Amino acid sequence: MAQVVPFIYKKIVSYIGANLISSAIAAHVIGGVIVAGLAVATARAFGAMMMPDIPGIGPNPGTRIQLSPDTGNKLQIVYGDVLTSGPICDANISNENKMMHYFTVLSEKTDSGTFTIGSQGIRFGDKKLNFGTGASAHIVQSVYDANGTSNTNWSGKIRVRVYAGGTAAGNQIFPVPGGGVTAVAATTMMPHWDTTTNYKGTDLVFAMTEIDYDQEEGLVNMEPMTFNLVNSLTSPGNVVIDYMTNSRYGAGIANTLIDFDSFTGAGNSSVGGYGDETVSYTPYAGGSATQPRFQINGTLGTIDDVQTNLDKLMSSCGSFLLFDGKQGKYKGLPNQIYQDQTNCFVANDDNIIGKISVQNTDLYQQYNAVEVEYFDKERRDQRNSVLVETPSSDRNTGEPDNKLSYSLDMVNNKVSVEILANIDLKQTRLDKVVTFTGDHSFLQVDVGDVIKLTNETYGFTDKLFKVMQIKESEAEDTTLTCQVVCLEYADSVYTTSTTTLDAPFANVTIPTLPVIGPIYIPGVFNGTYNNITLDQDTFGNVFVNEHMKTFGAGTQLAENPNNVPLANALDSFNNPAANILLAEETFEIDGINLGDYELTAVVQPAGTATGSSYDYGFRANADVVWANATATHTETISTSMQFNGIPDGNPPTSVSLAKKMNLTLAEAVSNGAASDMTPANATIKLEGYNNLDNSPATRQMSNMGFQFLRVTKGEK
Repeated sequence: MAQVVPFIYKKIVSYIGANLISSAIAAHVIGGVIVAGLAVATARAFGAMMMPDIPGIGPNPGTRIQLSPDTGNKLQIVYGDVLTSGPICDANISNENKMMHYFTVLSEKTDSGTFTIGSQGIRFGDKKLNFGTGASAHIVQSVYDANGTSNTNWSGKIRVRVYAGGTAAGNQIFPVPGGGVTAVAATTMMPHWDTTTNYKGTDLVFAMTEIDYDQEEGLVNMEPMTFNLVNSLTSPGNVVIDYMTNSRYGAGIANTLIDFDSFTGAGNSSVGGYGDETVSYTPYAGGSATQPRFQINGTLGTIDDVQTNLDKLMSSCGSFLLFDGKQGKYKGLPNQIYQDQTNCFVANDDNIIGKISVQNTDLYQQYNAVEVEYFDKERRDQRNSVLVETPSSDRNTGEPDNKLSYSLDMVNNKVSVEILANIDLKQTRLDKVVTFTGDHSFLQVDVGDVIKLTNETYGFTDKLFKVMQIKESEAEDTTLTCQVVCLEYADSVYTTSTTTLDAPFANVTIPTLPVIGPIYIPGVFNGTYNNITLDQDTFGNVFVNEHMKTFGAGTQLAENPNNVPLANALDSFNNPAANILLAEETFEIDGINLGDYELTAVVQPAGTATGSSYDYGFRANADVVWANATATHTETISTSMQFNGIPDGNPPTSVSLAKKMNLTLAEAVSNGAASDMTPANATIKLEGYNNLDNSPATRQMSNMGFQFLRVTKGEK
């Protein structure tokens, strides 16, 4: 009986024109590019790279994207935490063609696992929907657009409920029933659905959406809706078992044909135990944190064959799926450091029959970089990639650049992706593939075991190899032999450095161009402030730019007319009076590129006076607010200058101020901001003032302007 790793060889043998595993594989698997493919297969649970599932491009409808009604659409299966949609399976118009109704199927309901709507909520196009509370918890009250700006134009005009398992009220998962939230049957949201025998939605996860037609507000059709759908079923072992055993959307394999302990047993010898072990990583803001080594977070398309889907699952948790001929069962095998190396089976001239064949990957086919594309949960499940490279000191002389690229559909975090990429890269550097025929003693060896090979011809002394295939044969004289295929093994393949996460982006579907600057605005105003009689010993006079406008193409600040009353005063140069509100203008900066910014302000003093000398001052402030859903944090960049004892009739010429601010989340967190805050707005404020003593002469300020300029590339 042959023991093979079927989901490894499926793709490898495609290089040589085969479609199924056969007894001829052992004769053809070695040589050329096949060796490289086998090396990669060790780490990824399959050989040649699978085509990525790219929504709208690949052959798999029903994956993450919203699809228009079509009888050819297939449903998907959601595992873990994803942003997704699905096919629109029914629609209706009511209320004199003023109300639209949609039935969107998001997923098959899995046999185990609980479905909820996650913290990223529900989006309509590029707008995040904000819902009410209590009896209005299914009704949109406001929306955030792509720039994080809130408006209430759609208040009351969109209503959404989500169900898992059927149309009965008891299956409503959004809004969550209780605390004033009422659960209703999904049939109440579709006019032509009856409430008795039809339209049950059995074993489906779906959304019911009502939209009030409003042409002025742009509610004229169903924009692509995205749901943060969360299935609590994420542990790799449990996910694979769910898919293997389900006969509705999965492989429908009988329980008697599955080695359950190898998938869900205790300890890291099982697929689930290995994936559930915690690993450390560095958050983007610094420090240290842990997470499970592997979790399944993605969607499987039911249009794909079950072998392809099992490939995707196993490759996402660094494990093999094999059929154990000894047990007659399917078995899971984590690809990890081999624990029992002391008691490894020994292969040598005593139990090897005939010659040993050794193959290496050609220099020009050896990989020295691995790039993995994945759906990134930090970027609203948009595509991101991880690139790992072999250090130049470890490359062979004359070795050309050769990058391995592939896609993972069921992993959505950088930590797990980088672990898998590093294993692939290191394994491809250990590419010796050995084949030989052994005697009957090799029947005690299992696929996935590590053996010690000793052979004088090749200089092997207890050299470690991982068994990739064993094929039992019986000669005419009833002698039993085993054809064995092994791959070079080393513990170092599985050691990786700690991953550092990238800073999350709130808006990933639009370019992150600087929102403010580089802008320089000369000629802000040419007005004149006349002296206003105040208690000079207490306050002095303050000149404030009160006429800032929102940034835009070609925007300049408006000229300030003459004789505008002074709105503010200071009791000293650096101490504003408590009851004074300084004129200011606030600019929205959601989505701004982070980095170093420089605030520069200019002003030209003017005017003549007689009598005693006076003091003159000028100040510029930029207050940047960081915010999340519950709190804000403000950081101020402030710079000023003061001229003391200036003679009347001799004001200074144009003066300028400049100061830099480090506008990064790490800096904000170190100053007291929460780690999930993002820039919200910036308030710019310019002030000029002087102490007129008892002089009645006019003081003037002209050409006041500023720029808030990004001076570094900042963070991505």
